[in-house]
Amino acid sequence: MIVLYERTDCPFCWKVRIALAALGVPYESVGTELGVKHPQVLKYSPTGTVPVMQDGDVAIWESGVMLDYLERCYGPGRLVPSDPAYAARAWSLHAYCDKVIGPALKGLVFEKRSRPEGEWDLDLIGESAEKWRDCQAWLEASVGEWALDDNALNVGECALAARLGVAEVYDAGVTSEFPALEAWYCRLTEQPFWKAAYPTSFIGK
Repeated sequence: MIVLYERTDCPFCWKVRIALAALGVPYESVGTELGVKHPQVLKYSPTGTVPVMQDGDVAIWESGVMLDYLERCYGPGRLVPSDPAYAARAWSLHAYCDKVIGPALKGLVFEKRSRPEGEWDLDLIGESAEKWRDCQAWLEASVGEWALDDNALNVGECALAARLGVAEVYDAGVTSEFPALEAWYCRLTEQPFWKAAYPTSFIGK
């Protein structure tokens, strides 16, 4: 059975759980604490960070590689479209989530989860919120390119779902200003895999 070393609210871990749930792949979750290095994580990951996924003799320490592995081994054609152009769009969305959305939200999320409200750096939160709004505008304009099928889920959507989930928890969720993105997110949160993969707790909440 797959073993996933993770922290429940980490968006990188969350997207892997979403993929596992969507594919119906059973796994064992081994929880880790923020700031505490699990020995198995240190053994398999050169960065010492979660997630780390072990499947028999195979150990993977990068979340995008985990999605690729799950697609190839447990759901060929289900997370990555067979059409090369569509596959490129799905992986491009995945990269956008990690390289653009994550850094955009970081200031807002880290500030709200690590300090009491009275000590928040409102300028930092405001700057982060503006960057996040720009991300939502880009997603709104491109939703037709990456939301390839209302009844399926691709690797990019796994990553985006986790990022939107984190944003929502810290009061920065998608609003009616971006109707296509909001509709996509609402459809996604109604799916069984969303409930199955949802974090059990969030820092500061």
